[in-house]
Amino acid sequence: MARSRVALGQLVEAAEDYRSVVASAEPGVKSAALTSACYELAQLRPRIPTIEIALGDAEQRARNLRLVLDGKLIHSGTPFAVDPGHHDVVASDADGEQARLSFDTAEGEAKTMGMSWLSGSGHPTKRPEQVAGGSSARRTWGVVALTVGATGLGLGTVTGIAALSRYSAADAHCPAGKCTEGAPYPDDGSAFRTLRTISAAGYIVGGAGIGTWLGLLLTTPTTTAEHPTVSPWTPVVGMGSAGARYVF
Repeated sequence: MARSRVALGQLVEAAEDYRSVVASAEPGVKSAALTSACYELAQLRPRIPTIEIALGDAEQRARNLRLVLDGKLIHSGTPFAVDPGHHDVVASDADGEQARLSFDTAEGEAKTMGMSWLSGSGHPTKRPEQVAGGSSARRTWGVVALTVGATGLGLGTVTGIAALSRYSAADAHCPAGKCTEGAPYPDDGSAFRTLRTISAAGYIVGGAGIGTWLGLLLTTPTTTAEHPTVSPWTPVVGMGSAGARYVF
């Protein structure tokens, strides 16, 4: 049974099974099962993760304080053995649930997690809901992507117009594909092809930048409705210029 639990990742329960075998052995009698249980328990112990919940002074003095880890009551400041994987801790006091913490543990990992929900005066503090990922960093990268995208589109537009101008000049000197003597078609044709390549590259980079910005904008988690956040960055795109404006 213990080996099956180990295979399923239930390391805490497997350790309990091995301890039961050791505890049930008759004193002074050594058996193959006892020797195997002692050996495998010694090998299993370093693999079991532990979690310790650290609370502030105000939280420790809260009335009817309860810490519940995966449905089991635990105490703060004491390492608690858990299985590898996902876990949830719920802290509550006389006023009900105050904080919730989710985390993952790996084999052999020892974690200390802090929980705080009271201010220095001992009253509950308002706190935004926990969101996944660094929304601030994502907004920063979004601004960078927007700037790059807008610059690429601006470059593509300007060089595209210049390429059309060169093409018109070359076509005027070479009607029906026949160039007149001394016509500057070779220079205009070469410049047209160069500008056309730069314009296409600008549009590709611009499209990728704008697409990245939109993706980050749509997937960046927002704060609660009680404290909405308005981005201070405003995109600015014009003929031959592009960027972002920051409003203080």
